[in-house]
Amino acid sequence: MQTFSTQDLARACRIFLRIAYSEGPATIPASKLPYNEIPEDGPVEAYLPPAKTAAGICRDLSKTKAGIPGYEFRLGSARFPHLKLRIQSMDFHERGVWVYSVDTHDHFLPPSDHRSPDEADGWRALIDYNRTLKQQIEEELGAAGFLTPKTLLKLDLTAPETFV
Repeated sequence: MQTFSTQDLARACRIFLRIAYSEGPATIPASKLPYNEIPEDGPVEAYLPPAKTAAGICRDLSKTKAGIPGYEFRLGSARFPHLKLRIQSMDFHERGVWVYSVDTHDHFLPPSDHRSPDEADGWRALIDYNRTLKQQIEEELGAAGFLTPKTLLKLDLTAPETFV
């Protein structure tokens, strides 16, 4: 699979980590810190599986059951370690593009299942926090020129109609 550039990965990770760890790089876990310091002239493969740096952080989505071409980077946030940067190859108007998004990974357990009211409220607060982070990160990615689900939708809605 053709990959995105090291420069793109470095910029996207820095945007993600700056917002997810708003108190600065000192709050980023050591295992994730290399993704904040990616040199733009190095090989992108150094941050993708099977590279040692990628262990426990990056997953090749093409190797999963769904076989989606792309990668997920479990970069986390100051409050939730499972927040992920997803970079996925998609077809858009008959051309392959890389789409950058955030997977909050908090939908797997509804807030009310077998929880006390306080626990359910805490879970709902975390979901709201993650939703806000997702929106902020994807807005920043879009402003930096990356294609996000929202920018793809805008492009699709403003594209001239073609007749077959």
